[in-house]
Amino acid sequence: MLTTYVACISPAKMVMNNNRVLHVLDKLTPDSGVASVVMMLVNGIKEFAQDIAVYGGCDPLMKKEVIAHGGNVYVLPNITQRLGHSYAKAFSALLQENPPYGVVHGHLLNSAFIYQQEASRKKVPKRIIHAHSALNADALVKRIRNNILSVGISRWVNTYVAVSAKAAQFAFGKRNKNVHIVNNGISTSQHSYNKLERKKIREELGLADDVICVGHVGRFSALKNHMFLLDVYKVMRAHANCMLVLVGDGPLVENAKSAVHIAGLSDYVKFLGTRHDVNKLYQAFDVFLLPSLSEGFGLVAVEAQCAGLGCVVSEHVPTTVSCSNRIRFLPLNDVNVWAKASLDMIQHNRVDGADGVLSAELDAETMCDKILEIYQ
Repeated sequence: MLTTYVACISPAKMVMNNNRVLHVLDKLTPDSGVASVVMMLVNGIKEFAQDIAVYGGCDPLMKKEVIAHGGNVYVLPNITQRLGHSYAKAFSALLQENPPYGVVHGHLLNSAFIYQQEASRKKVPKRIIHAHSALNADALVKRIRNNILSVGISRWVNTYVAVSAKAAQFAFGKRNKNVHIVNNGISTSQHSYNKLERKKIREELGLADDVICVGHVGRFSALKNHMFLLDVYKVMRAHANCMLVLVGDGPLVENAKSAVHIAGLSDYVKFLGTRHDVNKLYQAFDVFLLPSLSEGFGLVAVEAQCAGLGCVVSEHVPTTVSCSNRIRFLPLNDVNVWAKASLDMIQHNRVDGADGVLSAELDAETMCDKILEIYQ
């Protein structure tokens, strides 16, 4: 039985046809950008019942939201157990015990050879691999491993999707011309600038009116380049009364806290951890920084612009995210240039950026419409 291999099965009503999608990702948590995109698809596509299979963390609130939309959440054994055998067995059982899926939408490249192979054996009509990143791991050893594991994906999938041309080229190579480029999208209503919300959140964070709030949202990993961000903030603080607010968690968070302590900045840097209200936190910021070493898309930059923020981002962020005249793409070679650009971006007469997001077709509705076309 499926329950032998699968934990946290949600007893949602099953749809007895092929209008069912199974999303496959590593975790369903607020700090995962991929999970955020999947949740927007769950919310925005009504024509298909959508289930989610993960092997990592499963956030209770996000799980509850999936159930509310008629879906199920399955937590499978960790993919590293018994060289993936336990995961493969559980995934096969999941497909066997459920009404047939019309789509298996895979958001993991390095394990697609396991779950899409099972989907192929069960004759799932549409088997999608979706590239969200322009780099598949922080460490060289992991990148080599993942590249090896990704070989042969074409044997099992029949549809390719990527968040940008850069992500498509990285994941599928220059020769694959049959890739659907679908920009990530955001909910403009949730991220639009709100003056009253700004006042409320700043009071909660203890930010006085004359304090400049420098914001960043991202997982604490090498690719997000937090040490460079801290160096930029040090220069900014030498020229202005500012506070740095960091949202997110990850393996390098303690390294960042240690660096802040050594620099004597513990009273001026706030670590907020993983939050469910990131859209509200943007309201409290005065400028947004994203000095990533690599980005498949950079959805947080779109969210920040929607909230009316000026953004300074690295040249490794795809220019696709530009949806206002308040974003600068800079090389990562001079913290002084970054500090000046960031201070120059601060605008006291803040304007909502939702119209720019809609004009650039970086909204959730556009994204969902394009994915729905692929499903159909």
